[in-house]
Amino acid sequence: MWMMLGIHRSIHNVGSETMIEIEEATKYFGDCKAKYLKRFSEKTPKGNYIEGWICKKSNRYLGSLLIDTLAGEPHLQFVQSMPKIDYFEDERDLCLVGSDANLTFHDAIAYEKLDGSCLILYPILDENGYIVEVVPKTRGRAVADSHFLELYDKIDKSAIWDYYGHNKGILFFEMYGILNQHDIIHYDTGIDIRLIGCYTSRFHKPKSLRVLCTKYGFRQPDTMFEIGRHSVSITTQKYTYYFNDVKYEDRVAPTPIDAVSKIKHFLEYLNAAYNDMNGRVATEGVVINCTDSKGRQRYLKVKPRDIEQKHRNYDGVTRSAIVKEVLKYFDDYGADVQRIYEQDPNHHTEYITRMLLEDYNEEYVKKSAKKIEKVFMEIWNAKQVPQSLHDIAQELFDEYKDEGITHCMRMFGQKYPMKKKDAKTIYHVLDIKFKRNGIEL
Repeated sequence: MWMMLGIHRSIHNVGSETMIEIEEATKYFGDCKAKYLKRFSEKTPKGNYIEGWICKKSNRYLGSLLIDTLAGEPHLQFVQSMPKIDYFEDERDLCLVGSDANLTFHDAIAYEKLDGSCLILYPILDENGYIVEVVPKTRGRAVADSHFLELYDKIDKSAIWDYYGHNKGILFFEMYGILNQHDIIHYDTGIDIRLIGCYTSRFHKPKSLRVLCTKYGFRQPDTMFEIGRHSVSITTQKYTYYFNDVKYEDRVAPTPIDAVSKIKHFLEYLNAAYNDMNGRVATEGVVINCTDSKGRQRYLKVKPRDIEQKHRNYDGVTRSAIVKEVLKYFDDYGADVQRIYEQDPNHHTEYITRMLLEDYNEEYVKKSAKKIEKVFMEIWNAKQVPQSLHDIAQELFDEYKDEGITHCMRMFGQKYPMKKKDAKTIYHVLDIKFKRNGIEL
């Protein structure tokens, strides 16, 4: 018989005589309905075969795993994923912070929402509790696809190996940069990660996460704001210059709604000033890391009002919102899109529709079906690099190869501002050229 494990544990191993059934599996995901669990069978980067259940419900268990088979043998592990990051919804979210008697943020931080993808690392343990392998995954899969594994290979992992030499927790990163481009383009970053969370027996709170970063050398996104009981402190190091004129009295925020309102105002102020100087917005928003009334760690996204309205316009689904969800689909299924499409031509539509329904009226999502399909096909077809972009990459390489690939991308941004959407492709082509010529990036 399976031994019942508590879902508060990050990973737990037990023996068994049979695969766990879906009805039993729901208990590990907060008693969610069986329809939200999908069976998976994956091969890890080191060749270990794992099987089990993955949760598809958009809540704190989104992407969490229940592994019940390792290398054909019974082997039970629960792997907590990064919870769904919700919008802060004014009065409806007052219960998420503080207590019923004191509805205020306390020791909460708001870090920059880097426009990338959530990369999750979890260890597979053997029967003696030793780490067999550290596995990268995205929210929608038990093992990251070949595209993300290729990006992961480019990243400095010294802090990761140092951590797993002493710990067995689950690490959550934002993977961002030109090679994983979404709306905001990070011209100075090819591909990199920033630590946004850690789960052992529970999610680490902000102070604990900072200690972890100091001890093992992880880097975090810029902490733009700290939220006290009655005020919002501007703590950004990355954008300090743009907030020099903000007065102390402008930071007073006696309630959570006031705090979020201040942050939205500050973000709009930052993006306007940054756009005046650089010709583009600085950031799409922040994520508030806080604790709810039940002591659970919560992540709440806050965007500037103009960007929020663009993404949540109930008069219809915007193209930019569809593009974002299509890119998420490729994050989860990129290497397998062709195979999945041949088996189920509606798979991508169902995924993208489900994600859009979290932000948009159902009526308008249904009306946008043709637009969703058109955008999906455009992005899929864009995987083929046109000759014109090869020519631009060659020009940049010939002129600026001695200054390195980062300088090449800066010059691309200056010379071809109308081709910002092609930055990821240009970086890919340049990366190949630098490597073929044996030049340090």
